[in-house]
Amino acid sequence: MKLKINKSKLLKRTIIILLLLACVGIYVANRVVKKYGFDSLSDFVTVYRNNLDLADKVTPTEIKLLIDDKDYAFLKNRRDVALERGIQINDGENNFVKCKIIEGADTIKGEIRLKGHMTDHLEGDKWSFRVKTKKKQVLGMDRFSLQAPGTRNYAYEWVYHQLLKNENVIHLYYDFIKLQLNDNDLGIYAVEEHFGQHVLERNNRPNGAILRWNPNLYWDGRIDELQKTYLDEDYSSYSSSFVEPYESGTVEKDSILTETYLIGAAMLENFRRGNLITSEVFDIKKLASFHAVIDLVGGHHSLDWSDVKFFYNAESKLIEPVGYESFSVRLSERIAGQRTPNEYNELEADYHNMLFADPIFFEAYIEAVERICDEKYLNNFIGIIQAELDLKLGVLAHEFPYRKFSFSGYFDNINLIRHNLQLPKAFHAFKEAETDSTVTLSLSPVSDYPIELISLVVNEKREFKLSNKFVLPAKARNTYAHYFPVIFHHDGKKLKNLKLKAKIPGSSTLFFIEVFDLPSYLRKSSDSKEVSNTINIETYGIVALNDSVSYFNQKRILVDDEIIFHEKNHTLKIFPGQELVFGKNGKIVTYGTIEMLGREGDDEEGIIVRADPTRNEDDFILEIENGNLKCANVNFNNFNNGILANNSHLSFTDCAIAVIEGEFLSTHESNIIITRSYTGSMNSLGTFNQSNLKIVEFTCLNGDKFLNANGSQINVMKSSFEKFNIFSELNFNSNLRIWQTNISVNEAIVVLNNASDFKAYGGEFSSNNLGFKVDLSTYLPGESSYDLYRPSSTAIKVMENKVVI
Repeated sequence: MKLKINKSKLLKRTIIILLLLACVGIYVANRVVKKYGFDSLSDFVTVYRNNLDLADKVTPTEIKLLIDDKDYAFLKNRRDVALERGIQINDGENNFVKCKIIEGADTIKGEIRLKGHMTDHLEGDKWSFRVKTKKKQVLGMDRFSLQAPGTRNYAYEWVYHQLLKNENVIHLYYDFIKLQLNDNDLGIYAVEEHFGQHVLERNNRPNGAILRWNPNLYWDGRIDELQKTYLDEDYSSYSSSFVEPYESGTVEKDSILTETYLIGAAMLENFRRGNLITSEVFDIKKLASFHAVIDLVGGHHSLDWSDVKFFYNAESKLIEPVGYESFSVRLSERIAGQRTPNEYNELEADYHNMLFADPIFFEAYIEAVERICDEKYLNNFIGIIQAELDLKLGVLAHEFPYRKFSFSGYFDNINLIRHNLQLPKAFHAFKEAETDSTVTLSLSPVSDYPIELISLVVNEKREFKLSNKFVLPAKARNTYAHYFPVIFHHDGKKLKNLKLKAKIPGSSTLFFIEVFDLPSYLRKSSDSKEVSNTINIETYGIVALNDSVSYFNQKRILVDDEIIFHEKNHTLKIFPGQELVFGKNGKIVTYGTIEMLGREGDDEEGIIVRADPTRNEDDFILEIENGNLKCANVNFNNFNNGILANNSHLSFTDCAIAVIEGEFLSTHESNIIITRSYTGSMNSLGTFNQSNLKIVEFTCLNGDKFLNANGSQINVMKSSFEKFNIFSELNFNSNLRIWQTNISVNEAIVVLNNASDFKAYGGEFSSNNLGFKVDLSTYLPGESSYDLYRPSSTAIKVMENKVVI
């Protein structure tokens, strides 16, 4: 029996099956293309066709590399070793082999090596190369890299450099070409300018050295990690690196490049040590724009200390950033300036924390972020580059027509950054105390940003501003609530519905923070007397002249406990004729100002500061924290250790210092001026860490070591020092300058360590033993040195008897 087929039903069923298969295929295809950034299959087809249209409108520039078989085998062997190890390390010049580069009608001799640390530069057939030429340039460069476009995310890296160009920040030439290696067509490659003088010429900058922190030990550490060898070593950290120039051979042969390297390296080293802040070292406008561009493209991985590049501009005498490797485009869930230390009182040796700790730079940075990370700015930029971008996409489409480029990631970052800067709450605020003319508030930071207080708003009508600018620090990591006091002066009327108007420095967005009527929970030390606007008159006779000035109402003041003045705008006055005596546990600590101003020429109207015989020997009698000490006609005598100062300003005029068994001063990041003063039997003026000390007309007798300096700048003029064992010991890049000063010591004039420097202009010097002792065992770049300019005959004798150890 013959089987009858219903052709009509078969056709219908076939069509249904085909439609179902097509739907499944479209569904699967949609799922697949979305993984590669496409909205749908239709979007993929549209992009593909548009890319092919762009490809038809441009012919790629072709470059051909010729390498002999032996040298190619050498490169392949290094590539195989790197793939097995998981990372590539290029050590010195031994990695290069000879090559010829053919560009158009030109054949240029050069050298080539493998390039890139990570193995994505070596996978497949599209290896990455570093090329350098000898006599002629290729595409205007004598040093450049060739790499698969995917290692820098195709056209996004080109856009990054165009953003830097738009901001007049040094950027690299970045383009796409067709590459052939011997007879092998390697397809489309990205060509990236490497660091040399051609970079500066293209960016209209003067000749100078391009610098970086040497990263070699960092990559040694990465190898250990990949091989699961974990050592408790600090060799691969930022603090263990040093500044080096690119093209070191070229720099050494050129005096201008050598000078710019030395100056730039010294500035970066002083920045790393905390001797100079960001705005003293860097061109903050360009540095701010650079970091704002990084925020826009989400390229924060390129901000690691081992990746950043610098240029010392001899015209501006400042250091500029050099753009390199953006890793874009990625989401900016944090911005570059959103970095905080782990403690309030410490700034760990971290490049970025130190960079953004400078309030001048931070404010410029926030202004740049709000200007650059903005839809209007981006749309205007797109209009500028669109025609040229289409050419780049067309070249890429010769090999990668399926790659989608979109500005949507940049717009997404703009929204994220704007939301990030619009804080849910900037800080907590509590009302601690209130008088007829002032109100004291405690503020506790809760965000990653410093906050600038603008005013106190009362009942949404009256507004009171601070007499001085006040910036609340960002919340330190790994800490609980930390309270900062601030005092507002008001009109004496009733205070209700208090709010603080504030903003992130440099931002246009205002915050209004409600002040809690109840005070904060502040635990006060039971063994200290904290003095603010409420004074314990019975115990110390302290009288408040007004809200910010107080004094002792006794001629002889015995301080036998710790007194703390917390307010930054508070001044404690010691008047002429008063005597300040510190007992066993006596100490005065201030975050404001202490004024000791005696009258000149009258012993009865001077001021005496001394210690009781029962006093603990190791304690300091005064501690100045972020404050000021002003002394004139003061007699300091009979104590062991005198004044401890941190980030403060100290001045001494017409003062006498005698019978000091320990150190008169111990300072950190402070400025000290001593004028027309003298000492007798003072063991040591003290130790100065990262401080500036200026001495004028100072006569000193009898002591051990006059001063110790660590990373400090000391200037001495028209002074005399006799019967000390050692005049000074300099360490950690300290500088001591002396003009018309006489020094007579028992052991050594100056001991120099770790790239420190001594210079004397005129004056006389004598030593019974050593002239200058230089420690040649140093772990800092550079050498210690000493020089005498126009020395007296006595000084020449010292030089004849000098001993270098």
